[in-house]
This record gives sequence, structure tokens and C-alpha cells, in this order.
Amino acid sequence: MERNQSGGTPRQRLGILVIKPSRYDDDGYVIQWWRSFLVANGLTVVGGLVQDAAERHALGPDVDIEFKMIDEFSEIIRPARLAQWLGEFDKAAVFLTNVQTSQFPRALDLCRQFTDLGFPSIVGGFHVSGVLAMVPDWEPGFADVEKSGAILYAGELECGIDTLLADIWAEDVKPLYNYLKTPTDLSLAPPQAINPALNARSLEKLYGMEVSRGCPFVCSFCSIINVHGRTMRSRDPAKIEQYLRDCAAAAKTRRVSVFITDDNFARNPQWREITSIMIRLAKELDVEWNSFVQADLLAPKIKGFVEACRDAGVKSVFLGMESVRADNIAAAGKGQNKIHQMRDSVMAWKRAGVVTMAGYIIGFPNDTPERLAEDIRYLQDVIPLDYGEFFLLSPHPGSEDHKRMLAQGVPMDRDLNRYDTTHPVVDHPLMSREEWQRQYWKAWTSYFSAKHLKTVIARALYYNLPMREVRSTFVCSRGAADFERVHALDAGAVRIKDRLSRRPGFPIEPMVPYFVKRVLQNARILAVTGAVLVYAYLLELWLRREQRKGRLESYMGNIPLREEGPAPIDTAEEPLQTATAAE
Repeated sequence: MERNQSGGTPRQRLGILVIKPSRYDDDGYVIQWWRSFLVANGLTVVGGLVQDAAERHALGPDVDIEFKMIDEFSEIIRPARLAQWLGEFDKAAVFLTNVQTSQFPRALDLCRQFTDLGFPSIVGGFHVSGVLAMVPDWEPGFADVEKSGAILYAGELECGIDTLLADIWAEDVKPLYNYLKTPTDLSLAPPQAINPALNARSLEKLYGMEVSRGCPFVCSFCSIINVHGRTMRSRDPAKIEQYLRDCAAAAKTRRVSVFITDDNFARNPQWREITSIMIRLAKELDVEWNSFVQADLLAPKIKGFVEACRDAGVKSVFLGMESVRADNIAAAGKGQNKIHQMRDSVMAWKRAGVVTMAGYIIGFPNDTPERLAEDIRYLQDVIPLDYGEFFLLSPHPGSEDHKRMLAQGVPMDRDLNRYDTTHPVVDHPLMSREEWQRQYWKAWTSYFSAKHLKTVIARALYYNLPMREVRSTFVCSRGAADFERVHALDAGAVRIKDRLSRRPGFPIEPMVPYFVKRVLQNARILAVTGAVLVYAYLLELWLRREQRKGRLESYMGNIPLREEGPAPIDTAEEPLQTATAAE
């Protein structure tokens, strides 16, 4: 306790530990990496709110608020050690933020440990908000909450952070805080926290940036629209500009990587202002933005959108494709996706020099192994993506699918750790769970084949895409599926399996056998991955030589270079047809 500057009432301190939890793999180990591919953007959003509360003296002029942020995807958590830091304060608490359904069991396990050490632990994020928004009586959703001592927070933290902090300080924390019906005015929201040490733990030194919330579409598998709503809300462009300036200053390099985490940047009503800011700052600060955005397939129809993104330094775009089957698109409630427009949408980005990836869902009701094999060939031959990202169709809590299936009495897994889009959690009408699982991992190996790697590199050379990113993402996406059985978006460089951070019910392995096994496993993975990366680089060099000889187009697959694309069959009954090189 310190005295204030006037020598009056002693100053007191509140400590907040903000954690983005990971999840467990099938062997009970926490999924962690030496360097993660993505960044936990929600962590810095919450950190920014705590920082703002500290600067406003939300608990009064004589109470200082301090915080620490940890992303468990890239940092091992030892609650007993962190308790030493928390114990330095007059009072302290733990925020487990942005917790998705598959991360909820791990979050509760951490809560149990911190609660036992005497620190209240608050869990918020899409799982808590999604369940309470759509099916609050779903018993598996909060089955172990009471045993863990967790305090639940639903809705956006901007609305209730002052109340929550006041209750923590008064030692009067409630079991549930529900602000679902109080959407935030994002234009007034404080900026995210900048933490270079946190960003240094991502492979690209990535800075996350949230500029809006919400999505206008009604995809039945999505929980975002039922938590953040369908009305797009944008942050203040002036605050976004200041945040970008802070990122550039903290990066200390000319190339600054920014992940714009909006679910659909194209529907942000202020995308023009934001891209204009990025274009202007690139010149003023002499930086090169390396940006990643998400958008719907119709985005290229917005006049000037693709060009503005390109000029603003967008190097990669994630597209919500989901399927190339009309019946699957209808089943997903994604009527905005038109199959005959998919190729042209991808080509618009590719002509702008932007790397394209798309989400693709495995396990719609009419999917069979034969249909899925056709789909993969179609993605390779007709739609010139740089890479696909495959997801199992899952009834995520907070989605319309989940609510509908519960009303229909569909049996669902009780283990929330499996709700990660890589495990079946319900039965499929045409495939056993084992076959469905097998087809999911087969989609990764079939799409990311050595043959298709040649095609992808050839197309990337033709359209002058950033080759290092194309090579490494292609190889590492396949490696994450093959070696670790995790989705590429959950992956990173060099897997860490902390021996002591294992799910309750799994034994702690003896130290010497464990470390010998891990060294051998990592050595094998690094050797194979390194060899494939070298192969990809040599393949690029060879294709560059072919390009100089005017022969590159023969390696680009069945992608005609004329403006109009082949006309896919847009029916559920007829088999998909691929384009031919003669078209």
C-alpha cells in the first residue's frame, strides 16, 4: 500500500490477470506452441478495457488498477506461480476471456485452481454468451461451473466492466453478469491494449485489430449473429488510426502485420475510412502493412472494395465459401452464396495480388465420401483458391443449428472440448462418426497434395502473390492436420506439450520417458516439415524458370485466364463438373 501524492489516504492496488485459455487435444495436453500463427485479439480488447478503467480511476482516485495478459496458446500457465503476482495486490481477480465452447473445459479447470488459491475467476466469451442467448437451459453447457467456482459473464464487457471491477473490489462478486441485451456503442469504446511481448509470441509478430462487430447474414451454423447481432457497429476511425500508429511504433520494423478480426470487414460501414487511413499512414510512417481480413463472397461486388483493401496492404483474405453444392448452401442458410459466382469472386482477389483462403464445411446432411471427393477436386480444378480451410459441421452453442437440434431431441456430445469443428459431436445421416471423421482429415490430405502444391505455386507466380506466405501456409496447414490433428487456425510453430498441464483424468507421464518421446516427435515433425518446405521452395525456383520460358500456364491447372469463368452446375442432384484446359 502506498500513500498518495498529497500524503493523505494510502493508495491501494487491484490486480487483474487476463487469460485467453487454450483447449485440450485428444491426449489431454493443452494445445500450445513456441510461436502461434494467429493472435488472441480478444485478449487485447479486454486488456484495453482494464487499461481504460485504470486511467479513468474507475474505483476512485486512491485505487490503482494493474493488469497482465497471457495467451495460453503460446505461454504455459502455472497458477501457483501467477498467484505470487496476484498476491502482491490488495485485491486481485482473474479474467478468462473470449472463451469458445471447446475452450470452456480448460477455462473451468483454470478457474478451479485460481479459486482454490483465493482469487475470483470470471469466464466470458462466446460459449457463455451463446448458450445464454439461445438455449440457457442446456444442462451440459454449464455442468461443471459450480464445482469450478467460476463466475460467468455474458455479453460485451464494455457494458459492465465498471460494475464488475467494483464488485471485485467490494468482494461482492455475483455468480452471473448478463449484459446480452446491452450492445456496446463501439464508437465510444476504448482502444485495444498494445503489448509487444504478447505479439512477439506470434510467428508474424501479429497485431490484432477489431474495427467492428456483427454480421448482416443469417448463416445457421454461426453464433456471432446471436451474440454480437446482425447490425454492424464500427469503432471510431480516429481511435483506429491512433491504434495503428501505436502498432507501427511498437513493431519497430517497416513491415507491420495486422489481423483485422471482424467477421466480415466488407460489411463494415466505415471500410472506406479505415482503408484510407491505412493507405495514408503507410506513406506517412513509411511502413508496409501486411494485413489479413475476412469477407463474404459478394464483397468484390462492392465498388472499389477489393482495390481499397489491396492499396491498404491487405495480403490475405478469408472467404466464407462453406460449400460448392446448392443443397448444402441452402442447408446452411447461406443464400447470399451463389455457386456460379464463386470463381469470379476468388479471381477478383487473385488479380489484386491477394492470397485467398476459404472456409469449407464437411458433413452437411447429403455429404458422402464420393461427393466430398468430387468437392475437393472441384475446389482444386475450378475455384483457384490458394488454400482451403476445412471445418466439420458442428452445432455450436449460440447458433440456430444448435437450438434447432436441441428442440428436435438430437443427441449431442456432452464433452464441450470436442466442439472445435474437427470432431463430430452429433451423428451424420449418411456416414458413421468414424467415417465422417476419416473424411474430414482426408479432405486436408487430398486438398494439400504435392500435385496441387505445384498448381498453387504456379498460380501464385502468375498473379504475383507473396510466395513465402503461399509456400509456408500450404505446407504448415497440411502438417497441422497430419502430425497434430488440429485445425490450421489452431496451429503454430513447434508444438509444446507441457507435461504438467494435462486434463484431469489423464495421468502425468514420468519425466524421462516423456521428454525422450517429445524430443523424438518434434525432431521428426521438424525434419519432415523442413524437407517439404525445401521441396516447395525448389518447386518455386523451377516454376520461375518455366515462367521465364513462357510455359507457366501449363502448370496452372484447369483455370482459364479469360475474364469469364466456367459455369458450375448449380443443382443438388447433378454431379459437379470440372473445367477443362481447352475452355
